[in-house]
Amino acid sequence: MQAAGVQQKQNKPDLQPLGPDSKTWRDFGSYLFHLMLPQAFVLQSAHPVIDVAVSKDKKYKYDPWGRAKNSTKLLWPVVYSRPEKAIAMGHQLRELHRQIKGVDKDGNKYHALDPEAYSWVHITGFDATLRMYEYFGRPVSREERAQMFSEWQRMGALLGIPKKYIPQTQDEYWQQFDYIIEERLQWGAVLDDLMDPKFYAGYPRPPELKLLPMPLFKLLMTVMGWGIHKITVATLPQNFRRKFNVRYTKTDQRLFKLFAWSVRTFYPLVPERLRYIPLAWRAIQDSRRHPEVYQAEEGKAPVLSAG
Repeated sequence: MQAAGVQQKQNKPDLQPLGPDSKTWRDFGSYLFHLMLPQAFVLQSAHPVIDVAVSKDKKYKYDPWGRAKNSTKLLWPVVYSRPEKAIAMGHQLRELHRQIKGVDKDGNKYHALDPEAYSWVHITGFDATLRMYEYFGRPVSREERAQMFSEWQRMGALLGIPKKYIPQTQDEYWQQFDYIIEERLQWGAVLDDLMDPKFYAGYPRPPELKLLPMPLFKLLMTVMGWGIHKITVATLPQNFRRKFNVRYTKTDQRLFKLFAWSVRTFYPLVPERLRYIPLAWRAIQDSRRHPEVYQAEEGKAPVLSAG
């Protein structure tokens, strides 16, 4: 019994919240990272288990604003919280996924905590961060990449992903990333919606914009939706586009290069507080007012570097 208890303790990961000294704090809550979220959701939804689970109520289509708010309230605090709350939010997020289960149209059972599907959602994050820098930022050094990967692993533990489903080296990560894309992803009902160029134009008007005339709202969403679709296609991994024959023309490439250049040129000029979603910025301010709460074990108070 004692040996079993020791083994269980060894298999349980140490939960280390990502504090203000982490690169994840600099990136995860930035609007720059949000440019990568549509393609990440496409990758995630192409997994057959996630496709079935998301198709059940189609909140991404019928209540996209509410879905976005709920995601921000649940996932982002796993990063942008004081240490004890970050751990609690990770546990809460996993428990909420435990309730998402059912039977698909073919009679097959599905569960949101399916190990491969649940870990795949997290796996898309490291790739998205690296390509965010590739497109919209600066080259990432080997040391920075190693730190980002280590933080990605810690985030996975906070989300309750078993260690055996978290790649332990970057080589293992890319092998798993490519394997899932090439062998496991499928084009399902959710991708029929997400990859439709007119998808975002069909968004319902949010309550906050109820005073905005509907024709004007439709016009805005049509223009924005066209842009989001183009960015989504451009930022998808090449092997994903190749597998599913996603059209990406030379004109699309030129337009995206121009857009990426504009972001690289002008985004650094934006005031720091305007580069982050409100939840993240409040946490950043809290870490600066109360650095002792976020102190590392070494007794040093980490300070968030402007990004």
